[in-house]
Amino acid sequence: MKNKLISNFFNDKIKQYIFIILTATILSIIFFTKSYSEEKVFTVDNIIVEGKVDLNFSRDKYIKKALDKSFELLMSKILLTSDIKKIKNINKVKYENLVNSFQIIEEVYSKDKYLIKVKVNYSENKVKKLLSEKNISFSNPKKISAVFFPILFLDNKIKNFNENFFYKEWNNIQIENEVINFLLPLDDLDDITKIKAIKNNIEQLNIDSLVNKYNIDNYVFALMNYERNKLKIYLKTKFENNDISKNISYDLKNFNDNEKLTYILKDLKTIITDLWKKNNLVNLSMPLSINLQFKHKNLKDLDGLKNTLNKVTIINNFDLEKFSINNSYFKIYYYGSPKNLRSELLNFGYNLNNDNGYWEVKLND
Repeated sequence: MKNKLISNFFNDKIKQYIFIILTATILSIIFFTKSYSEEKVFTVDNIIVEGKVDLNFSRDKYIKKALDKSFELLMSKILLTSDIKKIKNINKVKYENLVNSFQIIEEVYSKDKYLIKVKVNYSENKVKKLLSEKNISFSNPKKISAVFFPILFLDNKIKNFNENFFYKEWNNIQIENEVINFLLPLDDLDDITKIKAIKNNIEQLNIDSLVNKYNIDNYVFALMNYERNKLKIYLKTKFENNDISKNISYDLKNFNDNEKLTYILKDLKTIITDLWKKNNLVNLSMPLSINLQFKHKNLKDLDGLKNTLNKVTIINNFDLEKFSINNSYFKIYYYGSPKNLRSELLNFGYNLNNDNGYWEVKLND
């Protein structure tokens, strides 16, 4: 009996020591900031540069062209159009230092022609630092689907979709880094009748009633009116429950000028994309912090959250401030808004909840 009690005593002590050692080990590993994690990068893929093979051929010249093109594409992806010009005069040596890795995917010499396809990984932290120095916010919009509803009036006469240049060409003409998958509506006479009836008081139109039949919450409604050499566009968008209205005007002498119409279509797409980017802007000059609790069943769940926090673009770094078997308390430093943080975590399967200032993150079941 005595031996059994001694054995139980030592077993309990051993369990306590094991827990203390494991806790110390875990804390030494998990008491981290994002700067110690594997560096996340911005990737620009499938960059193709072509040229002639002649006496002046230089492979390095085409590699540099591919690098230049990759940087332009990266900036067009994460910056608003109005901010791209602020970064255009950056020294090439400086942005070359932003590159983590450069991979040649394909290289072809064919008679007198040369083709190279590359993939460039940029350092997220270095890119953020550069943008912060220039006081530029960046955007990391996820890809979404939206109904594009173009209504065109020519000299006060509404056009059917099969006569509407913007309807017919919208998905045929592309811009760089498209993040919105546009779906076109059916040519519904009832919808056209509703719009025609209140054309001059379009704010009364319930646009949700037009797009609900497509089972998509996001939409872009464009009411276009061409008369007296002007194309006036009333634009109304709804992206993830955020409504924005905008008026745009273009000079257009001839509505049969397809080159000019193509330019307008591309510009309109760019404006719409910028509206979605603005919804996801990250202000690098104003970092925020949040304290939150994570209830977990085991250490695997805790490790899973750690990996997720390392992947979230708007998180700068984070600390594990308190730790126990089933509860952990983090302090997270991030850019943007709590809404952005909640949306980012939700993409990885975590719910961020706020109960009167008490923040908790939970793994979705």
